[in-house]
Amino acid sequence: MKNRVLIFLLCVSIQSFAQQKASYNVHSHNDYAQEFPFWEAYIGGASSIEADVFLKNDTLFVTHTEDEISTENTLDQLYLQPLKKLSEEGKLRSLQVLIDIKSDAETTLEAVIKAIQSQELAHTDQLTFVISGNRPAAETYKNYPDFIQFDYQDLEDLDQVDLSKVALISVNYKDYSVWNGFGNMVAPELKKVKAAIAKAHAVNKKFRFWGSPDTKIAWTRFADLGVDFINTDTPGEAVTYLKTLDQNTYVNTQKIEVYQPEFQFDYETTPVNVILMIGDGTGLAQITSGQIANGGVLTVTQLKDIGFSKSASTDDLVTDSAAGATAMATGTKTHNRAIGVGPDDQPLQNITEILGAKGFATGLVTTDAIDGATPASFYAHRKERDDAQGILADLKGSEIDFFIAGGKSKAALLPDSYLIKDLTDFNTINEKTAVYVGDGKVPSIADGRGALLPNSVKQSLQILENTKKPFFMMIEAAQIDSNGHANNTSGIVQEMLDFDQTIAEVLKFADKTKNTLVVITADHETSGFGIISGDLKTGKLHGEFLTTNHTGIMVPVFAYGPQAQNFRGAYENTEIFDKILKALHP
Repeated sequence: MKNRVLIFLLCVSIQSFAQQKASYNVHSHNDYAQEFPFWEAYIGGASSIEADVFLKNDTLFVTHTEDEISTENTLDQLYLQPLKKLSEEGKLRSLQVLIDIKSDAETTLEAVIKAIQSQELAHTDQLTFVISGNRPAAETYKNYPDFIQFDYQDLEDLDQVDLSKVALISVNYKDYSVWNGFGNMVAPELKKVKAAIAKAHAVNKKFRFWGSPDTKIAWTRFADLGVDFINTDTPGEAVTYLKTLDQNTYVNTQKIEVYQPEFQFDYETTPVNVILMIGDGTGLAQITSGQIANGGVLTVTQLKDIGFSKSASTDDLVTDSAAGATAMATGTKTHNRAIGVGPDDQPLQNITEILGAKGFATGLVTTDAIDGATPASFYAHRKERDDAQGILADLKGSEIDFFIAGGKSKAALLPDSYLIKDLTDFNTINEKTAVYVGDGKVPSIADGRGALLPNSVKQSLQILENTKKPFFMMIEAAQIDSNGHANNTSGIVQEMLDFDQTIAEVLKFADKTKNTLVVITADHETSGFGIISGDLKTGKLHGEFLTTNHTGIMVPVFAYGPQAQNFRGAYENTEIFDKILKALHP
């Protein structure tokens, strides 16, 4: 035990987060049962640590019962000495030490007081010593030293007790609910739980449930309900989880308008125009998050022709955006990081080259930089996605008539065949046109982008319609992916709602022309995003993440317009290319 404690002492000096107070207070229940008592909870960031003590032969043993006493596990060795060392080294942070007395209340408490005083911890500002378990009568609390406070365990007589020495009110959770920490509490039990918390807070005391469920969902529920100390047997995990709770919870305060598609097109006719919309990193959970935030409805979920795309690359089950977009742009799977080249790094003909040669106008609109992996796959041929100079050079021989994107910081690399314009001056594609709306990526919704994407798409569609030529346009909502990598629920939802508004503009155009095929999909899913809980009425949801990377799960495909029926089913991502060309040449 001593060697293991020494290892943890070393960790204290290098883990700065141990000195930071968590947003939500975690109580390490039955701390003596941890592999590293005290240290595991302290380094993990717990705000309260419980030491069960039993007085035997004038020694305070840390144990739940007398039968379980281990002679090396004393209160002094496991808890008080480490606290003294941290205090002497100036590393002690604020901590509640809850001493749960298992032997006689009065004699054991006297021994506890002497032990704290002997280690010179009685007047340490960072420490709060709270006595729980077997306690003396409440009317005697005032007789004990100032550094000793108590854990009161009755909510029914708070108006009859002197609470000046009470630091905490704890009650048995099972007296209020049988909920096991999965799903939700039933309404009557939730009401009782809320009432219990409210009683403690009404007398300005902190509150804890003991015997409570110990799951992520339970931690979330108790945090939301305002439980001051959340009981757990895995303090480090709970602290880490709760630190991300606010970031992973989002409440949508402004709903977006949902467009109802008309479905007045003829499925059997040949489309004139094709619009491919790619929500980078967008799986079913990302779409569902937007749906929940918007009260249960989105424009994209009004569509009826739905399939699934298998996104694996040639060298990995989990594709990157380069290989994923190349598969859709060329109809050929390739290795990760490849832009418009096959597994042998030889150039592949892409859909803009094929259609541009047949008289189609072509354009790209993205919230990424124009040399980002997804837009680049529709014009460039490079084996490395970070080869910005080579990728941008490939615009010179491309069929791309215009783009609206970020990447202005690299504008010097843009071929002189493109005329750079502001968005307000963009009204024709008589010459090849570059519209930059950001130095790197386009600003995010969180950073004030507003309705730039749906508005610029609407503007582009008007310009394309005026050309009197068939067209192909790829639209990318790139920052759903960015926020997935950052494990940022609010960012995912905000960017998803923006994408859905853009989808609405596209479907309005499709209904106006009745000759436009719209395909909405993703290159891959990012982060293994999952929705843990939510509320359709308030637009609130709590998301969780498996990873900061992409995942290998299938992504949805939605289609609308002539030949949309061909996009049903589950198929490889390369078939999106094949199905589009087949739709244009049935």
